[in-house]
Amino acid sequence: MMMWKAAKATYVQDWERRMKEIQQVDQGAYNHLMEIPAKYWSKFRFNYFPRVDTLVNNMCECFNSVIVEAREKPIVSMLEDIRVYLMNRWSDNRQSIVTYAREILPKINKKIEREFDKGGEWLAIYVGRDKYEVSSSQGNRAKFVVDLNLHECSCRKFQLTGYPCEHAMSCIRKMCLDVKNYVNKCYRKETYVDCYQHVIYPLNGPNLWSRTENDDVLPPVFRKPIGRPKLRRNKTGDEPRNNGPLSKLSRTGQQQKCSYCFALGHNKRTCPIKRKMEAVAKKVKLLLSI
Repeated sequence: MMMWKAAKATYVQDWERRMKEIQQVDQGAYNHLMEIPAKYWSKFRFNYFPRVDTLVNNMCECFNSVIVEAREKPIVSMLEDIRVYLMNRWSDNRQSIVTYAREILPKINKKIEREFDKGGEWLAIYVGRDKYEVSSSQGNRAKFVVDLNLHECSCRKFQLTGYPCEHAMSCIRKMCLDVKNYVNKCYRKETYVDCYQHVIYPLNGPNLWSRTENDDVLPPVFRKPIGRPKLRRNKTGDEPRNNGPLSKLSRTGQQQKCSYCFALGHNKRTCPIKRKMEAVAKKVKLLLSI
């Protein structure tokens, strides 16, 4: 939890405070985080250009889960499955936005509403030239400077996301302004329509392909590798493994129960009654064979 607070810090002073808290709890964790450049994991070093403050890799993971079956196929079949998936997705997105009536996209609208509600906890003072000093109404000493003309806040969240942060929202509420005028154009319906206006055209199947004078390209000789085929992706060093010590519950302190004689203290493999019965059966089989 403390690491996530440091990762979500949008300005350097907040990040330094969070890192000091981590250092007081665990020096090793602090040293490990300091070895990783902050631009890879903390918002306060993120660039303004992407207009996104996402910290996780869920978008890539979602696409990876879609192509699980396709990536096991030969290269042409794999690319064909991905093309069909994208063709369907683009078509669905193009059709779904037609009936959407609002100007700002739905998920961004929900985020804006949350920031608007948080804006009620801040007090904005207009100083002129679209600049405001925003202070907390909760009694702490937190203050930020907002410039609505430049779409900027000293907390940097306004610039990172492209829509007003809670501090900017307090200024917009005070002046009774329209929130839509301060949302970046990348979150508008017309931009979404422009992104999906291009069509991925359908293609004919192999039954309509023209024959060439060259020999067919045959797949390489298949050699079945030793062991069970691997389907899961390679995990990084800090990700939990399914076969690691933290993936299964420890049986320390639990009492074993035999599934053969239902007695406590041993399992089926070491059951003495089962061993005696197996020995008797072996002797009987030996006598019958004489």
